[in-house]
This record gives sequence, C-alpha cells and structure tokens, in this order.
Amino acid sequence: MAGLFGLIRRMDTKKMCATAAKVAEESGKSKLGVLTDMVWCGLRYEAGYSDYALFHMWQMNHKQRASVLTRGKNNRYVRALNKHEDMHYFAEKTEFLKAFAPYVGRQWLDLREADAEQLKEMLTTLGVVLVKPQDATHGDGVEKICDTDVQDYQALLERLRGSGQTLCEEVICQHPELNRLWPGCINTVRLVTICKDGVGHIVASFLRVGSGDKPVDNFNSGGMVAPLDPATGVVLCRAVNKAGAQFEAHPGTGTVFEGFQVPLWEQVTALAQEAAGVIPGVRYVGWDVAVTPAGPVLVEGNQYPGHDIYGLPGQSAEQMGVLPAFEKVISLKELKKL
Repeated sequence: MAGLFGLIRRMDTKKMCATAAKVAEESGKSKLGVLTDMVWCGLRYEAGYSDYALFHMWQMNHKQRASVLTRGKNNRYVRALNKHEDMHYFAEKTEFLKAFAPYVGRQWLDLREADAEQLKEMLTTLGVVLVKPQDATHGDGVEKICDTDVQDYQALLERLRGSGQTLCEEVICQHPELNRLWPGCINTVRLVTICKDGVGHIVASFLRVGSGDKPVDNFNSGGMVAPLDPATGVVLCRAVNKAGAQFEAHPGTGTVFEGFQVPLWEQVTALAQEAAGVIPGVRYVGWDVAVTPAGPVLVEGNQYPGHDIYGLPGQSAEQMGVLPAFEKVISLKELKKL
C-alpha cells in the first residue's frame, strides 16, 4: 500500500488529465469516465495513463487488459531478473561492445580516450561513421559523419566530446532485403529474451523500421514497428508508429509489411539466445539485432526493455498483449519468489 501511495504522489496529474482528455475525444466517452477507468486500470492492471492511451485499453475487456505487459508489470520483471550491479554492461555502450565483442561485428572507437589522429584514421578508412552518446536511448544524439565533410579532425573531436557523442562506430552494412524495405537506416529486429535455467527464451519479436530522414529506426524517434512470427521471422501484419498511424506498406518504398520475410531468421534467433547467457545477472533483455549479408550482429541490448511496442492497436484482431508469452517462461507469481 505504501508503494501505491508513493506512486500516486509521483504521478504527473496534469499529463494524466491531458491524456484523459485526448482519449475522451478519440473514444467518444466522457473525460470523467475515462479518468475513472484509467485509475481502475492502474490499480487492477498496473497500467500507467500512457499505457491506457497507447494500448487503447478503453476498448478492451478484462481478459484483453490482463494480457497487456503494462509499465508496472514490466518493471516487476526488470527488478526481479536484472541485478543492478550488472546493468552497466548494457547502460553504457562501450561496456556493451566490450562484453559482447564476438557478436557486434564492427569497428568502434571511444572518443573519450582516442585522439584526433585515431578518429581521422577510422573515418578516412571507412568513409562514413555513426557517432552517438554513450548512454542515450531512443536514438537520441545519433549522427552520421562523412570524411568528405571534415576539414579539421581536432575540431570535430572537440565538438563531439562537448556534445557527449563519444562513441564512434562503423556503419553496419544492411542485408539487401531489409534495404528493399527501407534503406534510410538500419532496420533492426527487437527480440526479447528471458533467461531461465541457463536457457534464453524468446518471448517477443518485432521488426523496427525507420522512416523519413532520421538515421535510426526507434519507435520513439519516428520509426514504425510490426510483430514477427517468432518461428519464421515473417511480418504478421501492418506496421504502426508512435502516433498510432497504420501502414500496410512502407510510405517511402512501397514494400508491403505483411508477409515480409526477415532474412537469416534462424541465425537471428540463435544469436539472441546465445547472447542471453553472457551476463547471468541480467536475465531479461531486449536485443536489437541488425542483419547483414554475412549474418546477424548485435546493435545493442536493453536491460530495461521498453514495453511500448508490444500489442499495439491494429496489430491483433484479438487485441491480446504479450504477457501470456512471458508467463509461460516465468510468471508474475514466480517473480515474487526470486
């Protein structure tokens, strides 16, 4: 009960009311009715007000609501399965690249330690690189730099250090099939694993696809997401973006989403399941996997997997969430014993 009151005290009531107003307008329900139901879903299903709006919980019955991996339930999996002292392997990108070196398949440089000559050598050799912050999420701060645009490497290094963009990475060469879908960025597979008894179980699988002029595919940075058949790697239906817009085909290429086959699927899933055992103290991970012509590589792992791409409206006729797949491996009741 104390935890509940603490949550209520921390709640942004202004944003909650604003969200309720938007839902009321979209659903045709009263704002008071929406707020009441929103609070009920928070108490009964551990759903935040953002969950309520994102997953269209006002349209769901009890069974459907109970199947949603809400913010509260996602937090419970993280707390129970991921040790805080081991999260640094995922929280800082260079730590991740070192720990998972056999799986990343690309050159990288830590600009906190490298000098201008090392940066110049890497950039002139590769022609183009990506720079990003060490601890950013959602694709924030990612920038593509071409060697032909650089006149002063010392000035570039100082600029990047000043902006916190201190990880320099080789650009991944994407598989031609994924370029056919969208060539503007690396389109990654998000595989979520839970490790139990030393085995990495895949509990969710999605394809993330970029759009527009941003060099990332992140859902929170304008990207789209579509669910994948975990057995085959085939896209199951249309893609959806954070605004809720649905796409039968990619607006930039015209490639149809439903039925699209992610190449080298068996290798993709095997990579994630193998990586799941590398850091035993972090058992619940969302892996971002890129597929190259030579095989899959890890882009990053998320020790706090975002739950906002699972079971979005318009992607399941039954409006069922992913929680049942999680509970087949480790149930919420089992978490209490860990």
